[in-house]
Amino acid sequence: MEDILVGRKVNKKSGIEFNKMTTGEKTVWIIATIFVIIGAFSMVFPYFWMFVSSIKSYGENMSTKLIIWPANPNWSIFSIVMQDDKYNLWKAMGNTMLIEVPVIVVGTLVSTMCAFAFAKLRFRFKKIIFICLMTTMMIPYAAVMLPQYRVWQSLNVTTSPIGFVRLLPLIVPGLFGNIGMTFFLVTSMKNSIHDSVIESAKVDGCSYFRMWWQLALPLSKNAIAAQMIFWFVGIWNDYFAPSMYLTGDTKTVQVVITSMIDSYGTNLGFSEMMASAFIASLPMIAIFLLFRNMFVKTAVTSGVKG
Repeated sequence: MEDILVGRKVNKKSGIEFNKMTTGEKTVWIIATIFVIIGAFSMVFPYFWMFVSSIKSYGENMSTKLIIWPANPNWSIFSIVMQDDKYNLWKAMGNTMLIEVPVIVVGTLVSTMCAFAFAKLRFRFKKIIFICLMTTMMIPYAAVMLPQYRVWQSLNVTTSPIGFVRLLPLIVPGLFGNIGMTFFLVTSMKNSIHDSVIESAKVDGCSYFRMWWQLALPLSKNAIAAQMIFWFVGIWNDYFAPSMYLTGDTKTVQVVITSMIDSYGTNLGFSEMMASAFIASLPMIAIFLLFRNMFVKTAVTSGVKG
């Protein structure tokens, strides 16, 4: 009830402030609002068009006329692309999630441990080690691509008959953390966790592991959630590494969609491609909606020093 009353007060206050604006301020506010609406429409409309194109017929998709909504929507197209024996989008999404879950969970925990150590603990050569880790961000993936592939190839992982084993080159490196996430969380923990809190925990006999678990993680949950979203999207949209390591029927989402694009014009239609792309984008939307509040809070407070 209080939240509703507060919301009403805020809205009422905002209305009063708008009425107190000068004519020039109102004009600027209206123009800015129009630009925001146009920008939002330009971002949402392509996604809407992708969905509509997936349920259109072949003739409607190839027509030169602007058809906003099909005459007879083909809703069965989504089940067709999910159950297609050649591409099997459902299995590809499952393979991608097999990569996502262990990498995001274990890799995030490792990254937060490293960030907490660099942000709040004191040990020898800390700055040197941190600089060395930061320099690895400057090394392009293409420079280490071939050596990594030869290592996994020598272990007979890339040619294994077991599908999960072929996913290991995409899982194992991520288990050791993400240097980009570590760098971001170091700055976040420096600002969100006061040194006095760490000193008080030391006086009370709190171990470093308990400090990390009960202090660092809760106080940095918004920043961690935002970085998890970025990492999840990065893995989900990755095409280069899976296309290099995965063979046979073991494929990820982006590899399957790219295969559909390559075969377009032979045995696959435009609607199937749009339907596959639409389905593949749903997990991204779900993740953002679940963690949007944490993401916005991180964006707002990232430049504020605590």
